[in-house]
Amino acid sequence: MHKAQQLFMEGEKKKSIDAFTEAIEAGATTEIAFLSRGVAYLQTGRVEKAIDDFGRVVNMNDNNIRAHFYRGIACMSKEDFKKAVSDFDKTIELKPDHGAAYFARGSAYVQMGNEKEAVKNFKTALKYCGAVSPGFADTLGIFRLQFDKTMTLITEERNRPIMELTEDEIECVKHWLEE
Repeated sequence: MHKAQQLFMEGEKKKSIDAFTEAIEAGATTEIAFLSRGVAYLQTGRVEKAIDDFGRVVNMNDNNIRAHFYRGIACMSKEDFKKAVSDFDKTIELKPDHGAAYFARGSAYVQMGNEKEAVKNFKTALKYCGAVSPGFADTLGIFRLQFDKTMTLITEERNRPIMELTEDEIECVKHWLEE
């Protein structure tokens, strides 16, 4: 398991998947083994396998915040926004100040066309500015396309603003995305 974690930290995602799989097959069926392999799967574009691993973690421990959050991220990358919202709901239920989950849920709502809920989530995420940044460090690359789509929809020039966010709020969101 140590070898798998080391490979993961060194950015050797594909090799870490093999090492995590080997450890799991040898009996290391822990939350961290499946969670870590799931993140590696997600980062290598193997979304379905990532969702399976995050689901295993949730089955082991329904209170695992990271499993719900990352599964929501995986669902976003599949454009399964309804399921993503469900996982972000659970993440927020377990950790009400999880700013990244509010922002991700707002992004899902934007993609679903629910501007009212998107704005509520973005405004709540802004309250937890410090809690949002660490989440983005782990997840931004995974679903950058979704964030980019969200920012386009938020800042798109139309006859009326698409989102009721102030310029300062939009700048804060842009800052998160640039970190």
